[in-house]
Amino acid sequence: MSNSNRVSLNLPDELVALLKQHFNDASEAVAPALINLSPDESKALAKLGDKSYSFVTKALEYMKLPGTPMPPYVNIEEMAIDLKAYDTLRQILQTIVPLVDRLNDTMALTGSGAYGAALSFYNYIKGAAKSNVPGAQTIYDDLSARFQGRPVKKTEKV
Repeated sequence: MSNSNRVSLNLPDELVALLKQHFNDASEAVAPALINLSPDESKALAKLGDKSYSFVTKALEYMKLPGTPMPPYVNIEEMAIDLKAYDTLRQILQTIVPLVDRLNDTMALTGSGAYGAALSFYNYIKGAAKSNVPGAQTIYDDLSARFQGRPVKKTEKV
């Protein structure tokens, strides 16, 4: 599938500044409640996903029933607070993720288009440099730094 001219995006600077300010404001508003985990900390945690969510909510409902046998080390109130926080954060994330996905997709498409055009130009300049077109060698030398360390493909002569 060709991505040629699929998107031609030029967001006004004022809109970009406004969006960045809104996201910064939202980030600052929620920042005091959020934490950062190291990769090792994150890896060590039990994960609550879609399949486990109903298990956790059912367990909490049972735990709240009078007479339910309970281990003394489980704090029902803290569990309820954690689950409510999880629900709230999930709602926020469900609002943000589709936008982030579309931003990533649009970046991938626009980046691919720009990179493809640059590669086309690079290959053209490479040929021009081989043909001793004035000024082409300087441009080729500068751009070829991007591909340093890659082995040169050798064509076999038959």
